[in-house]
Amino acid sequence: MEDIIIYGGTVVDGTGKLGFPADVAVRDGKITAIGDLSGLSAKEKLDAHDLAVAPGFIDAHSHSDTAFLLDDSGAAKLYQGVTTEVAGQCGYSPFPALPERMKTAHSDMDAKAGWYSPSFDAFVTKFETSGKKMGTNLAMLVGHGSLRAGVIGYEDRQVTPEELEKMGDLLRRDLEAGAWGMSLGLEYSPGFFASSEELRQLGKVVKQFDGLIPCHMRNEGMNIQDAIEELLSVGRASGAHVHVSHLKVDNFRVHGSAPQVWQQLEDARKEGITITADMYPYIASATSLTIRCPKWSQEGGGHAVVSFLQGPRRQEVIEGIRTHYFNAERAETCLFSSDAGFWPEIVGKTLRYVAEELLHTEDYAQAAAEVLVRTQGQASCIFFVMNEQDMLYFLKQDIGIGTDGSAYSGDPAKVPGRPHPRNYGAIVEFFRLAREHHLCSLEEAVRRVTSKAADMIGLTDRGRLKEGLAADITVFDPKIIAPRATYLDSIQLAQGVRHIVLNGGVAMKDGFQTSYRGGKFLRKGRR
Repeated sequence: MEDIIIYGGTVVDGTGKLGFPADVAVRDGKITAIGDLSGLSAKEKLDAHDLAVAPGFIDAHSHSDTAFLLDDSGAAKLYQGVTTEVAGQCGYSPFPALPERMKTAHSDMDAKAGWYSPSFDAFVTKFETSGKKMGTNLAMLVGHGSLRAGVIGYEDRQVTPEELEKMGDLLRRDLEAGAWGMSLGLEYSPGFFASSEELRQLGKVVKQFDGLIPCHMRNEGMNIQDAIEELLSVGRASGAHVHVSHLKVDNFRVHGSAPQVWQQLEDARKEGITITADMYPYIASATSLTIRCPKWSQEGGGHAVVSFLQGPRRQEVIEGIRTHYFNAERAETCLFSSDAGFWPEIVGKTLRYVAEELLHTEDYAQAAAEVLVRTQGQASCIFFVMNEQDMLYFLKQDIGIGTDGSAYSGDPAKVPGRPHPRNYGAIVEFFRLAREHHLCSLEEAVRRVTSKAADMIGLTDRGRLKEGLAADITVFDPKIIAPRATYLDSIQLAQGVRHIVLNGGVAMKDGFQTSYRGGKFLRKGRR
C-alpha cells in the first residue's frame, strides 16, 4: 500500500517537457510510481483534477536561515508551493566563527537567542537536537560576510595571508559538512571591504566541492557591468560556478539596459565561465536604510552608522545619503517597511512623507539620518528603483526565480513591520506574469522554479518528478496561482496552491496548511 496517491492531475515533471495526465504515488518519503495508478490503494488520496502536479518549488534565493525561530510554519513560502529554500544568501549565514569571535561576529544579523554557531554542522545539529521544526527544507550556503566577520570582524582592511588561510579552512570544513557553496554580499559590511583577490582565493576552495558562489554584487545600477566583471573574474580564476543574485537594474539613470547586462552574461558563457542568475519579479527592492550610507560609515556594522551620525562626521554621512535623496521625487521612492519597534509611525510611509509631515523638513537626507538615529540603524525600506521594461526582459530569459525573502508566518502578529510582498508572492507572481504576459509556457515556468534551481546548486534528489526521488510535490491551479500580497498590505498568503507533499508527508491539503512540519536541513552529498 502506498502512503499517498495524487490522482487525476496533469504531471508537469520539472524538465520542461509537455505535461501529461498521470497519478503519482508516494511511499516512505519517495516517489514510487507515476502513471495510471487506479489499481493501487493508499492511506491517503489527494484529488488533482484540473490541476498541475509538479515537483516542489525551490526558492533560489532565500533569507529563511533562522525563520523557524519566529514561526515554524514557513507559510509565506509554503503557500507559494515552495518546499526547499536556498538560504545563507548575500554574504550572511548564522555560521561560522573562530571561538574567540563568537560573541561579536555578526551582531547585526538575526541569529536569535544564541543561534549564531561556530560551524554549519553545529548549527544544523542544534536544530536537530533542540526540538525545533520548520515548514520547508533549507539548503544552506556559507556567507562570506559571516566568514570574514568570524575571523577579523567588521574591519575596513585587507586580510593577511594567515587570516585568509583561516577563512579558507573554516569554509572548507563547512563545505565538507554539506553546505552548498559560499554567498557574497559585496554591497554590505563587511563584504564590501574584501578585495577581488580574496574572493578569487576563496572561490578556489568552493570549486573543490563543486559549490555555488551566488553574489549580491557591489553595484546593481550605474556600475553594474563592472560589478558583473568582478564576479566573472572570480569564475575565471577559480573555475567555480558563479551566480548573480537578484539580478536587476536599480538606478533610474540606466533603466533600459537589461539587454546589455544579459548579453554580458551570455558572452561570459561563451568564454567558458559557468554563470547563472536569479531574480524576483518586482520593480522594488528591499533592505536596510544603511545601504544609502557611505561604506566607510559602516565599518563595525550597521550600528556604526548611528555613532557617526551622533558624532563630528555626521554631515559627511548625510552628504553621502544626499546622493540618493536629493529631491522629493527620489524621497518618494523609499517606503519604510520596518522600524524595528522604535518609531511605528513611519511604517508604510515614504521618506518624503516622514520628512515633510513628521519632521517638517524638505531636507530628505537629514530626515533619513534622523530615521537611522531613532531606529538605531535598523530601519528597513522598500526601494522603488527598477522599471517594468527591464524586469520583463530578464523574466523572458533563462533565469531562476527567488523571493529574496523569509518564510514568515501568515499571522501579522508574528511578522515584524510590513515586509516586501516578495516574501509572500515572488514565486507565484512569476507564474502570474508568465501567464498574463505570455513570457513562457507553463512547463517552462515550472522548470525555472524546480529542476533549474536544483541543478544550480547541485541538488540531485529533488526538482523533478521521477521514481526514486524525494517526495516533494506541489499541486496547483495554473489558471489562478498568484499573490495576494501588496506593498501596503503584504502579509497575505498566496492563492492557487492546492496540495503539498514535503518529504513524504502532507504539508498542505485542499488549500490549507496542515499541522505537519516536515522541513529539514539538506546537506550536499547526503540524502
